[in-house]
Amino acid sequence: KRKMLRVSNLFGRAVRETGQAIDRLGLTIAGNEIFKDTYSRHRPVMNLFDRRPVIAAGVFVAPNASVIGKVLLLNHVSIWYGAVLRGDNSGIKVGHMSNIQDRAVINTVESLESGFPSDVDIGDYVTVGHGALLTSCTVGNRVLIGQGSIIQEGSEIGSNSMIAAGAVVLPGTAVPSGQLWAGNPAVYIRDLSEEEIAGLEKSAAAYDRLGKEHAEEFLPYGTVYQAAEKL
Repeated sequence: KRKMLRVSNLFGRAVRETGQAIDRLGLTIAGNEIFKDTYSRHRPVMNLFDRRPVIAAGVFVAPNASVIGKVLLLNHVSIWYGAVLRGDNSGIKVGHMSNIQDRAVINTVESLESGFPSDVDIGDYVTVGHGALLTSCTVGNRVLIGQGSIIQEGSEIGSNSMIAAGAVVLPGTAVPSGQLWAGNPAVYIRDLSEEEIAGLEKSAAAYDRLGKEHAEEFLPYGTVYQAAEKL
């Protein structure tokens, strides 16, 4: 079945590209070479053969972010500029009101030595900081993953917890709920206060509001037609 899907995908792409080539030829013959103008072909949301992103209502995906393959984004998720979610080897789920900040990368491996699922499962009200890297791990609810931190495959981050900026959580590490971990390799530092835990949810909600403001600046369709209307 998958082979047939790939064959149909490749055939469809060939037909589209042939049509584009004929269109460019026709424009050239007519003396109109508008097709040489540079337009970005970047697609923030992209299928990978039969693996398709599923995006719920109220989600903001920045125009230069990349959401690829088997990715599930629940309500009010925000994916920020330059972030990459690559669900090619296994799936990725980002829970309600969570945010993946600028230049963060979330990817997966095909399998884990432990035999546990190799998906990335991110809970609700999670903030993944700028430049963080997460691979085939589980993150609970109300968690802050600090800027530039690395969460390696098979790790599990408990709810109501915080990973400090630049920390490296080694493969297979289990971080209990309600704790702050930091360092390389990351180790237990202290328990979080009730105020800090409450702040985790507030921080995620603030990013949801900010995502709505950014979403209003972008049209849900391209603007190439504006150039065509001038002809």
